[in-house]
Amino acid sequence: MDRALELAFGIALSYAIGTWVAGYYLTRWRIGKDIRELGSGSAGARNTARLLGRSLGLVAFAWDFSKGTLAVLLATTLFADGLVPGIAAVAVVLGHIWPAQLGFRGGKGVAPAAGALIVWQPPVLAAVAVVYVLSAIVTRSVERRALTAFGAGVGSIPFLDMQPYESAACAAILALLIWTHRDGFLSQKNNVIKAEATK
Repeated sequence: MDRALELAFGIALSYAIGTWVAGYYLTRWRIGKDIRELGSGSAGARNTARLLGRSLGLVAFAWDFSKGTLAVLLATTLFADGLVPGIAAVAVVLGHIWPAQLGFRGGKGVAPAAGALIVWQPPVLAAVAVVYVLSAIVTRSVERRALTAFGAGVGSIPFLDMQPYESAACAAILALLIWTHRDGFLSQKNNVIKAEATK
């Protein structure tokens, strides 16, 4: 298969896998409502757990995590070009965050990113996970812990033995996660400023 065609097919397949956002479909099935209009407005596992309970929240996380793993494994199995798995990892996260059939409004991308990285670049995922856990000592804010961990993941990339295109793909995934978590962090910051102003 021509390299350009491989890349195009890999991107399309991985993006399509990513668009099946668990929280949206589980919420439609259980209560007949759009999860994006409820709770935090995210279609991710955390909001699913808030609305449907911890068990279905775990189902949502496992579903979305598996999407990332599946996309990378298919890319590795179907295509000889070593560039495709990294492209697939980015594409599956893009599909989850901006699913075409859901009006380009999905989740924040953490679960599919973790699923992709665990089979493709586990050291990066390990760096993110360790920093996320350790940052709990400093802050209870999930958004701050997430942003710190994603930033640490980016910082770990130059110290890992990766090809330039692999480094670029990992950085792109982590940049997407930083982008999707920015609103939660900024809203918390604004709430603190407002609280201080009323004292």
